[in-house]
Amino acid sequence: MTGLTYGTYVTQIATMAVVPTTDPNFQIIIPSMIDYAELRMQRDIDFLNTSTAINFTGTAGTSNLQLTSGYPFVVLENIGVTNPTTGFLEQLTPVTKEYLYAIYPTGSTQNVPQYFAPFNDNLVLLGPIPDQAYNYTVVGTQRFPTLGALPSIVSASTGGLIVFSSAHGLTTGNSITLSGFSPTTWNNTFVVTVVNPTSITVSTTATNAITIGTAVNNSSTTFISEYLPDVFIMASMIYISAYQRNFGKLNDDPQMAITYESQYQALLKGAMVEEARKKFESSAWTSQSPTPVATPTR
Repeated sequence: MTGLTYGTYVTQIATMAVVPTTDPNFQIIIPSMIDYAELRMQRDIDFLNTSTAINFTGTAGTSNLQLTSGYPFVVLENIGVTNPTTGFLEQLTPVTKEYLYAIYPTGSTQNVPQYFAPFNDNLVLLGPIPDQAYNYTVVGTQRFPTLGALPSIVSASTGGLIVFSSAHGLTTGNSITLSGFSPTTWNNTFVVTVVNPTSITVSTTATNAITIGTAVNNSSTTFISEYLPDVFIMASMIYISAYQRNFGKLNDDPQMAITYESQYQALLKGAMVEEARKKFESSAWTSQSPTPVATPTR
């Protein structure tokens, strides 16, 4: 299973859409096309691989558990508190914030929390109100990294030196594509040489960049592009149909977007079953594929 890198993804979409990979209008919509396909798949499929656990420390005397800013979770799944007496991680029960306000009002008896209620995307309410600064393990889902995405570029200077705002994860020999730079001699596809964890060089003699653009890693893959390239391509082709003016029934080919949508839905069913099997949510809560012939049912 080869999967898709950013470069092979762009080539496949351009081939199926019958458009040159260098077409400027096509290049402009690639980021939005990737967003559409990846976000749609992550909403349609309950990916096991998006779950992650982050540790937080609360504050004594307040029911507020502040999570990391910037929306650390898309969906909050569960919270555990480490009981210092037993050393065990005890799971909290989800309730409504109205329940907590009624049962544990301000000034009520403080103890080890037993319940939690989401207040917003980065604030959780606890009850009873903690009597000390407990440690919490919060589990929730996050978005997959976007195909080809790299951190923002701080500078691009003579000799092809590019400095990133954070670790870029590239290795020498990776291929990247730069766009949106001035002078335009920076806008090209290059093979990189890694200088240090935040810097690379590319094979250009361009002068210092006046306008800093963006970079994508052509060699990187994501979980979606590696394990579900077929679904990813179909979801992308639904979007590209809009670029080709074929989203509506009165356009040149009224069946085009509908056909890609039908194929996407067919592939989606298999992907959803596979994810259910991973989580033992298949037939009779097992990891086995559903079977129409086994009797009695599991």
